[in-house]
Amino acid sequence: MSARATSRAESSTPPPLAPRPSANGAVPHDRYEGVPDLPELVTSDRILSMLIGNNRWIVAALGFCSAVSAICESALLLLLVEIVTTTAKGASSTRLNLIDIHAKPGTLFLIVFALTLARIVLQAPLALLPAKIAADVQSRLRRDLFGVFSRASWDVQSRDREGYLQEMLTGQVAQATGGALQTTALVIAAFTFIILMSTAIALNVVAAVVILVGSLLLFGLLRPFNVLAGRLSKELSQAQFNYAQGVSEAGRVAEETQVFGTAGAQRLRIDELIARAQSLFYRSSLVNRLSPSLYQSAVILILVGGLYAIYKEGSGNFASLGGVVLIVFRAGIYGQQVQSSYQGLRTALPFIERLQENARRYADSIPVPGSERLDLVETIAFEHVTFGYTPERPVLKDMSFQVRSGEAVGIIGPSGAGKSTMIQILLQLRGPQDGRYVINGMAVQDFLREDWFRRVSYVPQQPRLLHATVAENIRFMRDIDDDAVRRAAELARIHDDVMSWADGYDTLVGPRVDAVSGGQQQRICLARALAAKPEVLVLDEPTSALDPHSERLIQASLQALRHEMTLFIIAHRMSTLDICDRVMVVVDGRLAAFDTIELLQQNSDYYRTASLLAAGATEGQLP
Repeated sequence: MSARATSRAESSTPPPLAPRPSANGAVPHDRYEGVPDLPELVTSDRILSMLIGNNRWIVAALGFCSAVSAICESALLLLLVEIVTTTAKGASSTRLNLIDIHAKPGTLFLIVFALTLARIVLQAPLALLPAKIAADVQSRLRRDLFGVFSRASWDVQSRDREGYLQEMLTGQVAQATGGALQTTALVIAAFTFIILMSTAIALNVVAAVVILVGSLLLFGLLRPFNVLAGRLSKELSQAQFNYAQGVSEAGRVAEETQVFGTAGAQRLRIDELIARAQSLFYRSSLVNRLSPSLYQSAVILILVGGLYAIYKEGSGNFASLGGVVLIVFRAGIYGQQVQSSYQGLRTALPFIERLQENARRYADSIPVPGSERLDLVETIAFEHVTFGYTPERPVLKDMSFQVRSGEAVGIIGPSGAGKSTMIQILLQLRGPQDGRYVINGMAVQDFLREDWFRRVSYVPQQPRLLHATVAENIRFMRDIDDDAVRRAAELARIHDDVMSWADGYDTLVGPRVDAVSGGQQQRICLARALAAKPEVLVLDEPTSALDPHSERLIQASLQALRHEMTLFIIAHRMSTLDICDRVMVVVDGRLAAFDTIELLQQNSDYYRTASLLAAGATEGQLP
C-alpha cells in the first residue's frame, strides 16, 4: 500500500472569471475564483473566435503556411503550362509573361522541383497545426466543463439525468472538436482560395472576376442548406443526450430488468432512441454531403462560363489560357472546401452552444465562498429553516434546533418526512430558502468552505465505491497517509477483513467487482469518512440494509466514536438509536420532537409507535 497525495500544479489552474452581479445587483468578490473563463453563448459570427481560443498565433502561422503553399501551387501550375507550351513548340527557351523573365526548359524543371519540395515541407505544419488546435480545444472544453461542474452546487448537479455529464464530456465535446477541425480547414481553404484567385486575376481579369462573382453568389444560394444543417444538428445533439441517458439508466437497472423479464421492453425502448438518433444522423449527413456536391457541380458550370469569357475576349495566349483554367479549377476545389468547412462549423454550433449553456448553468450555481476561518465546530443550529424543491410544496417547514459539540443525535421519521433533505442542508449541499443555518452562532456560508469540508464527513445510505483499491477508496483522492488509512479501517471494523484478503489494502473493489459484500462496502465508506478525523459525522441510515453481523460491527464503530465527534444518524432501525444522546422526530417536514429517548417514550406518539413496531408488535397491539 502506498500513499498517494493528490496535488495540482499551480500552472494548471484556470484563469478566474470577472465577478458577475447577482440577482440583487451585488457582485460577489470571489465567487468565480478559479473558474475558467466562459464566453457568452456563441453565435455563428463568433464561433471562429470561440474555437480558436488561445491559439491565435497558431492560426496566424496556419494562415501564413497556407498562403505560402498556395503561392507555390500557383507558380507550379503556371510553370507546368509554360513547360508544356515550350515543349510543344520545340523552343529552347520561354518567356514567363506573369513575371517577365526568360528561362530554358531545364531551368523551369529545376524550379518546379524546388517548388514541389517546398509544398511537401509545408504539408507538415498544415497537418500538425490543425491537430494541435483540435487537441487543445478538446482538452479545454473537457477541463473547463468538468471544472465548473465540480464547483457547482449539489442542487444543480443533482438535477442532471443519468449519463448527462458523460455525454457532454464525450459525444458533445467530440462534435465541438470537429468544429475546431472545420475551423482550421476553413482557414487553409480560404487563404488558398484567395491566393489562387488573385493569381487568376493577374492572368486574366475578366475570366477570374466572372468566376469569383459566381462563386460568391453560389455560396449565398446554398445558405438554406447551412441553416437546415444547423437545425438538424441541434436535434441530433438532443437525441444523443436522450440515447446516452437511456443507456446509462439501462445499465443501472440491469439486475431488475433480468428479474422482471423486461429485457424485450428495454430493448424496444433503447431501439426507439437509436432509431431517432439514426434518422437525424442520416438526414444531417445527407445535407452535409449534398451541399458540397452541388457546389462542385455548379463551380464547373461557372468555370465553363469563365472560359467562354476568355473566348469572347479573343485572347490568343495559350499559356495564359491554360494557366487560368488550371488555377481557377484548383480555386474551385478550395472554394468547395470553404463551403464545406463553413457548413461543418454551422453543424458544430448547436453542440458548442449546449456545452456553453451547461457550463454557464454550472458556473452560475457556484456557492459564494465565505472568508471566516472555522477552527472548531462548537454548536450547530437551524433557525426557522424552510426548504422546498418547488415553492408551492415545502419539504422542511420552520425547523429549529441546536446541537452541541460531541453529541450523538438520531433522526427518525416516516419516509418522505424530509430527513434526507435536512441532512443535505446540514452538509451544505443545499441552502435554506428561508431561515438560517448557523455554526457557532454565525451563518454557515460566512465560513471558508475548505475549513467546513475538512471538519465534516458523510456516510451515504448506499455505499459508492471507486473502481480502485481499498486504500484508494478510503483515501478518496485526499492527501492521507497509510497510517491514517489503517486507523480509519480499524475504527470502521473493516481492517481485519481487508487483511484476510490476498492483496490486503491493494485489493481492487468498486462497482461490478465481487470482492466485497454490501456490509464490507458500507464499512469501507465509514472508514473513508473517518480517515480525515472529522469533527462532525453524518450517517444516512448506515445499518438499514446490513446483515446482523455487519450491523453489530457498525454499531461498535459508532459506539467507539461517541463523544469524540458530533454524530447525526438517520435511522430506520430503532436499535441504531441506542448510542444517541438525543433523537429528532421529523414528521411532515417539521421537527415534531427533539429529546432524550426516555422523554420521547413518554411524550412522542410517533416514537412510541416506532419502538413497539421494532419490538415486533402487530397493528392490533398499537395504541
